[in-house]
Amino acid sequence: MSRFNILISALVLGCIAGHAQFSVKLNSSQERRIVSDGSFAQDASTSSGFTFGGIDVADIDEISSSTLAQDAAGTMVTLPDGISSRKRAAILDLNSATGENESEKRHLYSCEYMLQIAGLPYFVTTSLDEAISNSSLLILTSSPKKSLNSEAIAKLSDYVASGAILLSPNILSSASADIKKLFGVSDVSVTSKKSKRVLNWTSESHPELVYIDEPEELTTAIGSINVSSFIPSTGTKLAWFDDESERAAVVKNNIGKGATYLFGLLWRDVIQRPQLDKDMETGRGRSNTFEPSADIYPLFLRAAYVAANPVTAWKYTVPDGYSSVLIPTHDCDSRTAYDAMHYMADYERSLGLNGHYFLTVHYFKQPNYLSAFYCDETMPAARKLLADGHTVGSHSICHFPDFGSYKNNELEERFPMKVYTKEEYALYASHDPATKTSYGSTWAELVLSKQIIENDLGNRVRSFRSGHLCINSHMPEAHKIAGYNFSSCYTATSVQSQFPFMQRMKNDWTGDFSGTLQIPLHFSDVFQVEAMSEDNYKEKAKVWIELFNKLKGNYASSVILIHPNREWKMIAQKILIDNMDLTDCGLYNFEAYGDFWLRRTSFDFESFWLPSERKFIIRADADAIAANPSLSLMVELPAGVDAAEAGIANITLIDENSKVHPVRIRHISDSRYLVML
Repeated sequence: MSRFNILISALVLGCIAGHAQFSVKLNSSQERRIVSDGSFAQDASTSSGFTFGGIDVADIDEISSSTLAQDAAGTMVTLPDGISSRKRAAILDLNSATGENESEKRHLYSCEYMLQIAGLPYFVTTSLDEAISNSSLLILTSSPKKSLNSEAIAKLSDYVASGAILLSPNILSSASADIKKLFGVSDVSVTSKKSKRVLNWTSESHPELVYIDEPEELTTAIGSINVSSFIPSTGTKLAWFDDESERAAVVKNNIGKGATYLFGLLWRDVIQRPQLDKDMETGRGRSNTFEPSADIYPLFLRAAYVAANPVTAWKYTVPDGYSSVLIPTHDCDSRTAYDAMHYMADYERSLGLNGHYFLTVHYFKQPNYLSAFYCDETMPAARKLLADGHTVGSHSICHFPDFGSYKNNELEERFPMKVYTKEEYALYASHDPATKTSYGSTWAELVLSKQIIENDLGNRVRSFRSGHLCINSHMPEAHKIAGYNFSSCYTATSVQSQFPFMQRMKNDWTGDFSGTLQIPLHFSDVFQVEAMSEDNYKEKAKVWIELFNKLKGNYASSVILIHPNREWKMIAQKILIDNMDLTDCGLYNFEAYGDFWLRRTSFDFESFWLPSERKFIIRADADAIAANPSLSLMVELPAGVDAAEAGIANITLIDENSKVHPVRIRHISDSRYLVML
């Protein structure tokens, strides 16, 4: 009821008087009703004694208001004959069109992932004519060096001149004059791999760079990869590599009403490569640092698309309409954690938060390494977590520090996919602290650990986190065998992204998707420089607060890891939460966030703009609307333009049968309106 109470106060103060409509969510059914009469009245016949818009206050869970109207829920909206939906983004798959050596589709995957994060509806095609006819933003998967002739380049130039956006990865020095002219460059130079290469963005104001405003964004890591740099002719330099400021790494070229953007790198190297932990020596930390280097590209293309269109809708990246959410997770990997985790669990329960606890189920003693701390004495504490509404995942059995240190034959020797019974594994698994080497089973660490928890606690284990965040190439197969929905084995720093991604088999370019969503970890109680302690935890909490706010600036959520083995760590988490504006930011369960992200990925929509009626309509399938109560769509206008200037007074959501579904509309800024399903 916190949001409701806060809104009541705002109403009493007259802060939202005069708003056009109110969206009211009911307690029992979660039904939404749209009311125009936003007044309170006394009514002795109701249980609360008061009504809002004619509804008993006791029945109301949440109220939101908007200056924009929407059509009445349940009514039918008829679209004008012949109207087409707003054009989607398109990916032109040049690899398939030309038979280039990219059978694993790493370029195509990277383009699709960028558009998924950007939240833009898109389609993939190998036909240039289809792409330019049905899109207003086009991404080329690879260099157009061989695949586009002069006629095709002329078509692209006309397409851009009409107001469209074209993005391309690097071109070579042998590129034709037509290609160079299209992208506004006169010279191309290819540079081979260089350690810890960075991309420097201009600090000048450009609408495409609206998200690039933090120091870690203005200089983004790309690692040791091949790049191309350019001398602009008609184009404008937006970025450069390393200290080569006299040349350009990213060039914008205005053509008519539209623009082209040329990047001197390959999409696979800045998107899929870091997801596979093949990031080529980017070297900007492991945890408790802000590393958005892979996010820059989807945020850039979203901003470019918004700037070029009078109105845009994109899938929002945070659940429940918050600006950001904090997702607390806890690794219980010691006896002290099991004994002390009630401090964290009780605190989270007092907030109405279902925290997430990854349990290490070390059920046998290993001399000079780990005790048998998962036992009859600690089991009641684990059961209480579930009884109190928290969720539980697996954090392996032996928490091996070298679990990710071996490959190929060494991996087969140390951590094969061998099946063990619980009794057999207790006799086999070993760790030598002196040599820091271990013998175990990847299968057992992921699959057997899940079976043990489910058998002992009776819950469904849906998530896994490896000890020490170690990764080996057998793990995706074990994830799939176990049936994990979610995993959190990477830091956001190591994958250079704040957003989830689907894990690949063998952690390899060619691997199929395992079906497990990797949700990166953003910050934790493990600090590389100066360990967190009872003496400095307040200062460390300030680091978390700063990171949370930086992530919030990109509409990204924050997954935090705190080992629940000390009471003062609960106090540190409390400091972080006390510094959050809980009317704007939320607290969220790890697995609930994973479910939100999976549903967001599969959600599809289209939109229609009716300027003469001052109306913007969003259409999606009724089943998809019902399945996505936590999803929102951002309706965004170019910077500095508000809805009144754009000729929008009404935003309405309809299904495939043209039936209106009620939404909440939150005014985020002068040009952003969040439509919450």
